[in-house]
Amino acid sequence: MAITTLDGALAGMQPPRALAKAVSGTLVAGRPHTWWALGGSPGAGAYDSTLNGAILTGNAVAGQIPRNDPAANAYLGRLSAAATQGGMLILADRLWNNRPANATGAQAITSPTWPSRCLASGGGFDTLGDGIQLGLEISTASTAGTPTCPVTYTNQSNTGSRTANLLDAFTATTALGSFLRYDLQAGDTGVRSVQSFNASGTLTSGVWNIVAYRIIAMLELPGALLPNAIDALTAGFPRIANGSVPFLIFVPNTTTGTMLTGTYTETQG
Repeated sequence: MAITTLDGALAGMQPPRALAKAVSGTLVAGRPHTWWALGGSPGAGAYDSTLNGAILTGNAVAGQIPRNDPAANAYLGRLSAAATQGGMLILADRLWNNRPANATGAQAITSPTWPSRCLASGGGFDTLGDGIQLGLEISTASTAGTPTCPVTYTNQSNTGSRTANLLDAFTATTALGSFLRYDLQAGDTGVRSVQSFNASGTLTSGVWNIVAYRIIAMLELPGALLPNAIDALTAGFPRIANGSVPFLIFVPNTTTGTMLTGTYTETQG
């Protein structure tokens, strides 16, 4: 059963979940960052250590914003936040992550079938990859190295041998939590599966992880410690799939280390 009225959305509001993440490392203006590996509320998350990776699903994944699956549907009710600098805060569902070796050359990947949290026609969810994006997250900071790291994938229409290149490039040093987005091949709207990772060089003292994720909503933060919020109406009432693993990606305005405070609220019914 879906929520179809504002009264229904208000009646289904769940208790807010507090967000309070520790100070990040030094950031790069315009380069996304996550707090997945840092403490706070929620606590630090973990990374899979295998090349084929692991699906993330359920309501108790370390690092996710806490939530519970309803018997009916879940939607974003409200997201509020303030940070110590302005930028764009992205609320996303984390479906899968892996760990490529720190080596040059192609590495074959057999990613598992995604959980039923991809966008489907009619506003539901399926496993076919529409809306699924890829990012390269740094779980151990690098002191040097600027490799290119194309990924070969199959798109949402089951067309294989597609190539995604990094939209956000490495710098000479890449901080813990750096989240480099991939730019999908023209015309693609999502990733159904991943087949390979091909690095042109290695990182120095760094560890990288490919993450499959779906954007749920975005929140503009206008300046340092200036709060903002979106709600069921202003966010477009996006659905939260059962088993979702919500986490935050931040696109900063400057290089300042950043901490964040806010709340996450669902409405269910």
